[in-house]
Amino acid sequence: MFTDKRSILFSFHITIISLIFVTNLRTISAEPYGMAGCGLGSMVPVWKNDIGQILAATTNGSFSSQTFGITSGTSNCTTDGLVKREIAQEVFIAYNEEPLELETAIGNGERIRAVASLLGCPKHAVELGKLMKENHSFLFEKSNSSLETRPKEILTRLKTQIATDTNLRLVCLH
Repeated sequence: MFTDKRSILFSFHITIISLIFVTNLRTISAEPYGMAGCGLGSMVPVWKNDIGQILAATTNGSFSSQTFGITSGTSNCTTDGLVKREIAQEVFIAYNEEPLELETAIGNGERIRAVASLLGCPKHAVELGKLMKENHSFLFEKSNSSLETRPKEILTRLKTQIATDTNLRLVCLH
């Protein structure tokens, strides 16, 4: 009985993935992915919303594609098993933009400490928070950028400010 259910689930996944590939004629490229992580599920461009992330996670788990991707460096995974540093930074900002903006106005908080860790300078989170507070309006300046490009824009502005700081530019990987 277990094998029959597994076989049906496997067939269902193959059918869904095939339909998506057939109906989506544009080239599939490696893009930043959502909370489901890297793996075969992250390669399907239409699976970027919440329900799509559930399908992506199910696909990754069902086919063990995440494990294979991590060990082989394919399917949006790097060879060392980690998400590329800059993509991880952008994804964090994308999912935490509003609370990060609030913490930046204050100059400290959990998300600022997380950004410091992602930038490779977790011991300098207080200095980074102070820099972010001083440059709050520049970092979160409203623009006509799309939801997809805004996190990259904020990250670029932050790295520009880090590069001008004599201490942080030496300790943060930017």
